[in-house]
Amino acid sequence: MLPARRDRPRVSAPTLAALGAGVALLVLSRLVATAQTAPRPSSLRATVWTFPDTPVGPMRAVALVPARLAAGARLPLLVALHGWGETLRGVDRGAWGWARDYELGASDAELRHRPLRLEAFLGHVDPARFATLRRDLAARPYQGVVVLCPFTPDVLDADAGVLQRSFDRWVVGPLLERARRELPVLPGRDATGIDGVSLGGLHALEIGFAHPETFGVVGALQPALHGRVGRVMTRWSQVASRPSQRVRLVTSHDDIYRRDVAALSEAMRAVGVPHDVRVLAGPHDYVFNRGPGGVEMLLFHDRALRGMSAE
Repeated sequence: MLPARRDRPRVSAPTLAALGAGVALLVLSRLVATAQTAPRPSSLRATVWTFPDTPVGPMRAVALVPARLAAGARLPLLVALHGWGETLRGVDRGAWGWARDYELGASDAELRHRPLRLEAFLGHVDPARFATLRRDLAARPYQGVVVLCPFTPDVLDADAGVLQRSFDRWVVGPLLERARRELPVLPGRDATGIDGVSLGGLHALEIGFAHPETFGVVGALQPALHGRVGRVMTRWSQVASRPSQRVRLVTSHDDIYRRDVAALSEAMRAVGVPHDVRVLAGPHDYVFNRGPGGVEMLLFHDRALRGMSAE
């Protein structure tokens, strides 16, 4: 039964107006924070690959190669997987997630700039971290990687196992086989990595852990792990013959999955899985992908895929 009208708290017109203005400002500030007025300069050249028929249906991938690559040069290969927002846009548009929506080419260009600029992080970097990266890049200049960005299907549902396994087989099979044929990449697992953000981070962990014979380095940015830690851990086979992998988990101060990343780290530590955890500045949002997320992902794989230490 509803209380009598006189007992209900009354909200004045000015208060309602103020609340409406507050909501509008919140929405506007989010749009401003996540949108760029114009794309930043990119140092990566994009090529689109179309796959009309795969185990998960028609697929598309965007290959990103440094525009100023010397003739005959070969670089490590990084498979980078986008987040859920781009998945909702469909195969044709979604595959451009890292190239356009996250502006990975701009992050690559910033890493090549000497000295490293604060602008690379779009306002989201701890001063101590910025100083560390700037010193490291001054001593060991960034060399770059080739980045392969396939469309990432939605596997967040509990019953998405068949879809995930089909995507897994396509990535380590036809997609990487074509990359070896057509891209200027170094051969072998030690020079091949996989990474991704949010939904893509979940994919990267599952595929990377399941295929140590293919990926020498596995990373994940703010992976969508809520309720899925056990699922990820089933992909790590505890056998003596398993090749070693460099593994890094990345979260951020305002990441909605920060506790889940910590839970995965504890689960990995409990069974002796070596890994690093990095907590960066920033939210779980586009500005993170365009700023610290893209910069840190590229720099980590630039180092790890060459057998170097990573700051």
